[in-house]
Amino acid sequence: MSSRDDFSRLVEPPVGKWALPSLEEIVQGYGTALPADYLWLMETYGPGEISSYLSILPPIPASDIGKVPGVCPTAAQPEEGVEGIEPGYLKFGGLLALGYTPDGDGMFWSTTGAPDEWPVVVFRRHHPPLEAAWNRYDCGIVEFLVRVFTGRLERNPFSGDDLWRNESPSFARPAHAVGRGR
Repeated sequence: MSSRDDFSRLVEPPVGKWALPSLEEIVQGYGTALPADYLWLMETYGPGEISSYLSILPPIPASDIGKVPGVCPTAAQPEEGVEGIEPGYLKFGGLLALGYTPDGDGMFWSTTGAPDEWPVVVFRRHHPPLEAAWNRYDCGIVEFLVRVFTGRLERNPFSGDDLWRNESPSFARPAHAVGRGR
């Protein structure tokens, strides 16, 4: 069974598809394509919240980047006591923000290599003293989320336990995104 099948089994898709920007708009805005599994997630589920905890950002046209919430280029901000940040994360555009939690955690892609090879990177704001704040997961977003739901990671990547080993995660689109469905 594929990660997409596992995800669909665990998280009931909403009714209707969400309208993605065209691939041309995505490439124009980001200077690259985005990972295929993420585009599947957006097309099938759209932007929204998983279990009222993890907000997943949508791809947006170039004209909207920086003006409305959506996937956007960013860089890690070195903070006191945070060690082990990969140097590429500190360069603007070295990370693309794709999600966040109410605990201040951030979910990103490291943009090194081909888009379908981009690892998921999580900044965990509230982490135990001997654990790193920045963690890299060498898989796509859909597989990463399935691993979180099923507890198939070494540890919970987020500050809260809302998704960790959650056998029945829910998904909800924000009201403003509903109109984009088709």
